[in-house]
Amino acid sequence: MSIGDAQRQFGWTPAGPVAEAYGLSRAPISVIVGPTGGGKTTESIRRTIRIAQWQHPSPRDGIRKARTVVLAPSYRRIWDQVIPSYKEEITWWEKGWKGGTGEPAEHIYDFMWKDDHGRDIGRVHVEVLFRAPGEARGAALEEFFRGLQCTAFWLPELDTHETSDMLSLASNRTGRYPKPDDRPHPDLGLPDAYEGVFGDANAPLIGGWMMERFFNQRRPADALFLQPPGYDPASPDGFHPLAENVANLRKYKRRYYLEKAQTHEPWDVARLLQNKPGYSRDGQPVHPDFDPLRMVAVNGLQPDPSLPLVIGMDAGSNTLKHAAIFLQRAFTGQIRGLAEVVPDGQSDIVEFSTAVRRMVDTRFKDCRQIVIAVDPAARGQSAMRKGVTWAQVIQQMTGIEVQLAPSQDPRIRRTAVDQALRRNCGPNDPGFVLSGPDMPKSIAAMAGGYRFKRNGDKVSPTPDKSNGHSEPADGIQYGVLVLNGVGAVEGRFITPYGDSADDVEMAAILPD
Repeated sequence: MSIGDAQRQFGWTPAGPVAEAYGLSRAPISVIVGPTGGGKTTESIRRTIRIAQWQHPSPRDGIRKARTVVLAPSYRRIWDQVIPSYKEEITWWEKGWKGGTGEPAEHIYDFMWKDDHGRDIGRVHVEVLFRAPGEARGAALEEFFRGLQCTAFWLPELDTHETSDMLSLASNRTGRYPKPDDRPHPDLGLPDAYEGVFGDANAPLIGGWMMERFFNQRRPADALFLQPPGYDPASPDGFHPLAENVANLRKYKRRYYLEKAQTHEPWDVARLLQNKPGYSRDGQPVHPDFDPLRMVAVNGLQPDPSLPLVIGMDAGSNTLKHAAIFLQRAFTGQIRGLAEVVPDGQSDIVEFSTAVRRMVDTRFKDCRQIVIAVDPAARGQSAMRKGVTWAQVIQQMTGIEVQLAPSQDPRIRRTAVDQALRRNCGPNDPGFVLSGPDMPKSIAAMAGGYRFKRNGDKVSPTPDKSNGHSEPADGIQYGVLVLNGVGAVEGRFITPYGDSADDVEMAAILPD
């Protein structure tokens, strides 16, 4: 029988196509991300029943059996936020509860699955266990999972867990219920019954593990279901045309999202109501038009050997903090970020240049037109020897032609990037995109890590330089300036014969 029979039996109406697809997903790890009020939790609760229906009848008693463990960081969160929503949806089984407030809880019950004509399909046994690992970390967290035997795990508000270890450890314990005696003999050739991990959340914070796992470097076993925005400021009643669960939300308030948007801060409107990944509240993004959902290639991007490769570089002349961003402009005009070299903290310019050269010799070995667009401050003298500039050190160590970016004016640099962010190169084809698996620091910077610092209600006129995000962002800016052709006339190249140092001096200070 199809799962649609169950929906009709219980009177279920999906919140929308994305929520329904998540509710029916049998992927090993299924996650739905959506705005407040999108019906995410309801679909997760319904999965505890569907998962039992997806099991084979036991050869011993004919009963389909499943056990789902619900995990939240604390029992307070379970009892304050999860169980009340669960009881609102599972209203027809008031019995079968064990456990008191603030403690582990269980809901165990049976029901008869019926078709549209009221005929019995078979009995279904459902166990839902509510558990919290608390502050367990490392070995203690592994110990928490050790004795659990279940069919599946549900992680409500997935992003409230502090580590992605939860997914790995949970996946290791699925499929251990029902027991082998309750499963059909493998010689019957039936498909394996479902086991897996699922969760729901609002749009994640940039830089967090959930953003990294499901948006930047999604794995083959991961199924991510992104709901449309809930709020649309251009709509008279505030509802986005594709918003889900609208019928129910209008029962609360006819202009549900519009009224919430009027009381929310801008960053909460974007993340909680429009389903856009965001950054922390302590700053205003320098590039607010960067949309991680559209402008991050989850499966990565590959270089085109026929196109020029520009390495935008913040040389860290004064800070010893460096960043190199590898960029190409496609024939459509789209600017593509392909890779990054961004050392943690301060680094030696020679080691940094060597890492850049290594990247060129491996990932970009087939590219023949390469130029480094470097921070104009790199024309200053290096700390290695008087009379030798940073730019010369970079060129000597990488063996790549270095061009000084034409401007250090932050307004010109930021505008060049903002123009690319606002441009489209075709339907649903943004003018700027970054390779998700290869550029985590650049993505974090563009999505809000590179920000104007906030102090109360005041916002600094200059970006925050203390959090490690300005270096990759500046590298992107210098690279985009040169990709745009700015500086082709005004800029100048640092050749072995130019500036104030010659080959003899360079050879004297650089390693063999």
